[in-house]
Parts: sequence; C-alpha cells; structure tokens
Amino acid sequence: MDKKPLYKKILDTLKSGREYRIAFIGDSLTSAEWIHPNWRDSFEYILKFSFEEFKGNDWWIPEWNLKFYNYSLDGASSRDFIQQISIAQREINPDLYIIMGTSNDIELEISVQEHKDNFKKIFDLIQTQDVIFTPDIYSNDDTLNKRYEEYVNVVINLNFPDNIYVFNGFGIYKNYPREKFYTLDLDLNIDNTSEVKKDPIHPNSLGNIYITKMFLEEIFGIEIIPEVYLTDIRSYTVKYPKWK
Repeated sequence: MDKKPLYKKILDTLKSGREYRIAFIGDSLTSAEWIHPNWRDSFEYILKFSFEEFKGNDWWIPEWNLKFYNYSLDGASSRDFIQQISIAQREINPDLYIIMGTSNDIELEISVQEHKDNFKKIFDLIQTQDVIFTPDIYSNDDTLNKRYEEYVNVVINLNFPDNIYVFNGFGIYKNYPREKFYTLDLDLNIDNTSEVKKDPIHPNSLGNIYITKMFLEEIFGIEIIPEVYLTDIRSYTVKYPKWK
C-alpha cells in the first residue's frame, strides 16, 4: 500500500525538526476510556513506528515529535465538539484534528439540520490546519443504524476544502467482522433487569483496532492486520507489537 499525501506531509514536518500535534475530537467512541488497548492507543503507536525513514541516530524523531492530545468527551455531541476545538486551538494549536462523531446527536435529539450546521461551523473553525473526519462507526443495532444514515449522509455530502480528509467509516465498519466486536457487557441494572445485555455501540479491543485500521489505511496508506497486533499485545512478551 502506497503512502498517502497526509503521511508525506507529516513526514516533511518531522524532517524539518518541528513537532506535529494531533488532537482527537469526539464522543465516547473516541475517548475510549472504557477499553484498553483502545484505538487511540494503537493509532499513536502504529503511526509513530511507521515512519521508517528515521533510522539509526534519528530513531527518536517521530517518537518525540509526534504529539497526541485527547479532547474527546464521553457523551459529547456536535455542540460540544465546537467548544472542544476552540479549547484545543487555544491550548495546543494542533496541526491535525481527528474528528469522529454522530451518535450522540441522535440520542440527544439534535435535528439533522442542526447536526449539519454544527459540522459546517466545525469545519469553518479550522481554516489552515488539517482535519480528518468520519461519522461514528456502524453499530450492532440495526434500528440505530437506520437512524444514523440520514445524519451520516448530510455531513459526508458537504463540499470540503482540500485541508479536510473525509471518509465514510460508518460504511466501512459495516463490512468488518462485527460479530467479534460487540461483546462487552452493559451494566446489570441499566434497565432494572438481571439479564446481562451486550453493548451495541462500544466495541471491544479488537473492534477498536479495526477503527485504527480504517484511519490508517484510508488516510495514511498504512496497512494493518488488527489480529496480528492484538495477538502480540496479549502475549505479554512482545515489547514492540507488530501490526502486519
């Protein structure tokens, strides 16, 4: 798989001796504080170690100068994304924003029109830096997925300037082996029953690494095999896990 333009842009920044700062903006699917390893963990590790151009005495450059910051919030909506972007701009002035989010706008009954308008505001806020955007991933609840579709399409079909890299992670994730991802138990008393139900929205670690796969392959041209990475992680003996 050939490396894509954003990979090359980051490479040029690192070669110039500057830091490259990446901010994550999203909801609980991006904050991922409920699962480890999560997709942000594996994304950071694999991206840093993919820059094989730095060898010998230069090994430290991507490890030291690629910086990652999590501005995602559990339960956040597109309204909150606007605020978090403003905070990130003030605090760290990122070179790249990675934004993933759709589902909480539906749960909070934010209209499709406001959802669209909020994302227009989001993209207008970021004029000179780069942005990667995808809607939230395909869930394990068909009813919810049908509700997602209108929200997904209304943003995906906007006209984007060259600094915004967009892909439809909702559609891509649908074709992954999702039966292996949605295995996490919900709280026992969430609906006052003793039955243990599975969380249809938040995937397990394997499902998280498939999110990493989407981002790295679609935007950076970095191929990964999630099962290889997770096997090394769970061996408890491999210091530097492989990903292909």
